[in-house]
Amino acid sequence: MNLDWLDAFLISALFSVVVLVGLGLLLHLQLGLTRIANFGVVGFFGIGRYSFGVLFTKVDWPFGDLWAFLISLVFGTLVAGLSGFLVGWLIADLDEDGVLVGTLGFATAVAILATTEDGLTGGARGLGGLRFPYDVGTVKADEFLWLIVVSIVVAFIFLYVWWVHRTPYGRLLISIGGNEPLAKSLGKPAFRTKLWLFAVGSAGMGLLGALFGVMERFLAPENLGIDVTLAAMVALVIGGTARAWGAVIGGFLVIGFFDIIVQSYLPLPKEWYGQAIPNIKQIVFGAVLIIVLLFRPLGILGDMRRDRLMRRVHGE
Repeated sequence: MNLDWLDAFLISALFSVVVLVGLGLLLHLQLGLTRIANFGVVGFFGIGRYSFGVLFTKVDWPFGDLWAFLISLVFGTLVAGLSGFLVGWLIADLDEDGVLVGTLGFATAVAILATTEDGLTGGARGLGGLRFPYDVGTVKADEFLWLIVVSIVVAFIFLYVWWVHRTPYGRLLISIGGNEPLAKSLGKPAFRTKLWLFAVGSAGMGLLGALFGVMERFLAPENLGIDVTLAAMVALVIGGTARAWGAVIGGFLVIGFFDIIVQSYLPLPKEWYGQAIPNIKQIVFGAVLIIVLLFRPLGILGDMRRDRLMRRVHGE
């Protein structure tokens, strides 16, 4: 496979965009529809990465890499889903501040465990040995194929989110997010619905974390910072929390603009690539987020189509 025309940095940047879009889509179901402010995205993302990585690299598997990889991937996804189930059980009946503190605390706990459990996770040194479950010839070809694989996974996540919007289950999520006491008074299983939504969303975040770890081929606790959660939230808010396409558009604007256009195609001084560009990125993200919240609080795409339709029907 001849990929001389394709820059390796572009593959890496596009991969980050695709993963962020996937996280944004899962967060859209929780925050955009059900109003669960999950500030622990990086925690579920990280626990999926480490559960997968530790099992894949530490176990002496009696069969080939492909089966070892798939079993470890399923394990990482299940651990993240179970963690989401437990955290969801603790926070499902809390107010917004309680949900924020609970999910943020979980993410902090995951980062601390990744740093302190030296014998299992490699501690601050990190954990290496991750590899692709195939070899098609060159590193660039392997990474490009992995970009395609993860893009297909995120496409399935998008289709699932699109399907949820058009089902009674999606209307249940919206009703719980809009007025949970009213939904409960009508006999809707609000607690159980939020619990399973949180578990499924967390499992998806863990899956993306494991897939991301394979691309990096190394797990390090410094990659479990709050910036992962903030990037997913900022992307979703800018694109539109109430729309599935909001995560897609926001993801390409948040990471695609700086990591692809600014760093790859603008003639910037070399010394900027150390500290200046990351700092400028955070400043611009903050400014854009403030502007969006002030003048377009529902994001670029605005409210759900059904809500706009109802307002037109009632002449509002």
